[in-house]
Amino acid sequence: MAMDKNSTKYTFIFALIVCVICSFLLSFVSEMLRDKRELNEALDIKKNILKAVSLREPVDAKATPEELLKVYSDKIEEIVIDGEGNKVEGEVATEVERAIKESQNNIVPASGKDARFPLYIYKEGDEVVAYCIPIIGKGLWSTLYGYFAIEPDAKTVRGVTFYKHGETPGLGAEIEKDWFLDNYKGKSIWDVDKSNLFPVIVKKGKVIESVQSEKDHYVDGISGATMTSNGVTAMVDVWLNAYEVFFSKIRK
Repeated sequence: MAMDKNSTKYTFIFALIVCVICSFLLSFVSEMLRDKRELNEALDIKKNILKAVSLREPVDAKATPEELLKVYSDKIEEIVIDGEGNKVEGEVATEVERAIKESQNNIVPASGKDARFPLYIYKEGDEVVAYCIPIIGKGLWSTLYGYFAIEPDAKTVRGVTFYKHGETPGLGAEIEKDWFLDNYKGKSIWDVDKSNLFPVIVKKGKVIESVQSEKDHYVDGISGATMTSNGVTAMVDVWLNAYEVFFSKIRK
């Protein structure tokens, strides 16, 4: 007996079948493209690390993925350190970073000897040019992901990038623009007078107009994006403190 095409039951079953078929097709396509997607994500991360450390000879904007990977493998050494600032042998930095991102509490770094942190070191031959660390934190609407690079003196900012976030275009999303990122270059994370860590602070408004002293520790904020700016300040503070044991050894 044929089902009445005008009945509610027919409509429901038809919609259910369509949904099942579409879900299957979407899952199939997603699975087919997973390897390519993961490769593109890994490539984008490497590109951001290279941008953060400010290569002496920047990668050509038209460089192929193969060329970019060659530059990365030649210039960047990946290591893992523990919570006491010691190098850990036999562990892979990218896997440690992935585990941090996938953890339920990734915006608060672990601590102690059992903690693991990825560290990316920019070298020209045997010369260390910069150290680069991942930074993760909460903005207004989303989790922010980026990299923070420090000069070999372990006191001066070399560069910053943000490669993933969901902040408001034209407001919080300005954190990924060069005008904002360039503010960090040359800033200090070290208070010379007090001999302690002083992570860079995103200041509301213009630093030159609102900060009378210690200007080396502040950068201009983003108009209309106070919560995002506060999030950036907090994440830089948290992650620099997590790596401070390692950087304190460099300063000594």
